Amino acid sequence: MAAPRASSASLKSDEKHADPEKSAVEARYAASDDTRESEGPLAQFSADEVKRAWRKVDFHILPIAVILYLSSYIDRANIGNAKVLGLATSLKLTPNQYNLALSIFFVGYVVFETPSNIIIKRTSPRWYIPIMTVLWGMICCLTSLVKSSAGLSAARFFLGLAEAGFLPGIVFWMGSWYPRPMQGRRYAILYSSVSLTGAFGGLLATAIHALDGVHGIAGWQWIFIVEGVITIGLGLLAMLFLTASPETSSWLSDRERLIIQLTNEADRALKAQEGFSGAQIKSAFTDWRTWLWGLMYFTTYIPVYSVVLSLPTVVTGLGYSGTGATVMAVWPYFVGFAVVLIAGWTTDRWGLRFAHYAVPIGVVCVALVVLMAVRDDHVRYGMFFLVMFMFVPISTMWAWLASNVAGSNKRAAATGVIFSLGNIGGTISGQIYRAEWAPRYVQGHAINLACYAVALITGAVMWASYRADNAARDRAEGLEAGAGAHERRKGLLGEDLGNLGDRHPHYRYLL
Repeated sequence: MAAPRASSASLKSDEKHADPEKSAVEARYAASDDTRESEGPLAQFSADEVKRAWRKVDFHILPIAVILYLSSYIDRANIGNAKVLGLATSLKLTPNQYNLALSIFFVGYVVFETPSNIIIKRTSPRWYIPIMTVLWGMICCLTSLVKSSAGLSAARFFLGLAEAGFLPGIVFWMGSWYPRPMQGRRYAILYSSVSLTGAFGGLLATAIHALDGVHGIAGWQWIFIVEGVITIGLGLLAMLFLTASPETSSWLSDRERLIIQLTNEADRALKAQEGFSGAQIKSAFTDWRTWLWGLMYFTTYIPVYSVVLSLPTVVTGLGYSGTGATVMAVWPYFVGFAVVLIAGWTTDRWGLRFAHYAVPIGVVCVALVVLMAVRDDHVRYGMFFLVMFMFVPISTMWAWLASNVAGSNKRAAATGVIFSLGNIGGTISGQIYRAEWAPRYVQGHAINLACYAVALITGAVMWASYRADNAARDRAEGLEAGAGAHERRKGLLGEDLGNLGDRHPHYRYLL
């Protein structure tokens, strides 16, 4: 049954006052010149039903994603806390040997990230994500046994190999559950756990270090053991509770499942049980935007990883040491946690993805310039609170990327490629804050500043290309002028896009 056509004026009023979870879909189609099959079934559901369905999805999806991601980041970044709590002294590490251990993690990460995301599409997140979690938890535990620089580097390489598919896999999995207008907040909630890693990870490492000497085991070894065991337990729990997709969920009623499926099909033509497509996989590699996205990730990940891995060391350069350094490194991350959540909400509320990407980069650039220019330790420490805006472009890119790559096979492959390219930056990040540049690390801040300059340029090119393609497709549809053209083009998504995916002339990119 087709829903009645709405006027442009009434649409604007409805979009302003209607329930956001339901209007995110219905407002896209109500003004279309031709109706979609998903309109009738969706119109059956009340606003309360739609809210309840999505709240249930949030309750079952977000805690798993956030907890596992928090665990993964703690396990990769705990080496920074372990270093200042005795690892470097015990293994007699030189600064270059420590930097090698930081960087080699990302070699394993880059090697396996793209194949892993193709595998997760070919198989299922249901088992693949929990198994990866258990594996890297075991490797984290075994890191406590290393006796030399070579052993530490080997452990870090295999940790990267085990974690490689997790982040793109989680992003792909969540993107299969949520339509584009609802992704900003959800990805922000997920990525805010990274900032909690800096806070919670430092406090946890400090607490675990209290076990120093128990059973003849050093405090830094206990950090790897305890955090690894926790991760293994979380992976086993994920095996029990992780649900791959709406159609396989036992905790959704038939009506709730229909709401979720129709919402996603309407927004991006995501059909339930979409099969494996080699043509879509190939299109991810031949689309030039995949490689531009990779450059954006590369240039924004270098600063993030360099700060996360090295902040305890940088704080040591400000005059703190031991547990004092780990505790002082905690507080800036709470700012990062807050701004990521706020940006996720405003992204879903107003869109403007490029603005949410570019403005925080500008804030971080100002902080980096001040860090390079001033000598007062208190001012420099304060600038790290502004540096924490570095997390916002990453979470924004997650939502922006997932919103603009269709269908699911192409999205799986493209996400793997892009994250692999981004994590090549991780191999460089361990070299940014070198010991010989202490205590001001001017060269490291300058490198990060240059990365952000490139990130701004590539982001602007991406935004301009999406805008130009949308305009060209509007002209082809005869929507280049006239009242209500913007609203009418919102109705051009709910089709089977086939192997063309986002290249389909009826697809519209989000800006």
